[in-house]
Amino acid sequence: MLKKLLLLLDYDGVIVDSAQPVLDETAAFCANHQIAFNLNLEDFDRLNPATFTMLAKICGIPDSKHRNYAQFLFDELQSDKRRIPLFNGIKDLIDDLSRYHTLCVVTANHAKVVENRLAHEQIQNCIDTYYGSDQPGSKADHIRQALDHYAVPAADAWMIGDSVSDIEAARHGGVNSVAVSWGWQSRSLLGSHSPDLLFDTPQEMHTFFKPN
Repeated sequence: MLKKLLLLLDYDGVIVDSAQPVLDETAAFCANHQIAFNLNLEDFDRLNPATFTMLAKICGIPDSKHRNYAQFLFDELQSDKRRIPLFNGIKDLIDDLSRYHTLCVVTANHAKVVENRLAHEQIQNCIDTYYGSDQPGSKADHIRQALDHYAVPAADAWMIGDSVSDIEAARHGGVNSVAVSWGWQSRSLLGSHSPDLLFDTPQEMHTFFKPN
């Protein structure tokens, strides 16, 4: 009998290629508010946790403007003119693996933003539950909620992320950690934190989790 796994996917940096769009819109926000901006993609390795709030902190956006910054990103990044692309191979991965396993999203983004974006690809129903930052609790809390809800042994659950904080959330949530090197943080940084698995392409991960 096929063993059904619980696959918990981060959104930004795992499903969608959001690093450069987020950086561009952060630069635009800083320009609008006369805040000096000199970050590049390599600075994403400084984020722990890898959240918009931490990005605001390292680029010098004052705490008093964090709410405005979050709203600005929310508005700009979900607009049709700025629709963030999915990584090559991710749509097929989600569509196919949802036939065999339970897929959920565990993200620091808003759950509805993620669901709406996947609806454009007609794969929103491949995701069983969306756990977002608009819901109470941390990523580790959401991982534990998913374990309880689906009654899956921790050994059969995998948190798939692109950041050190995702690896840490997996450990705190009591599940296996999968790091992917195509997202926000570098392969060398992720590898130094010893995830259980480390993949370099969506196709490689798809092959691993697809039943023979």
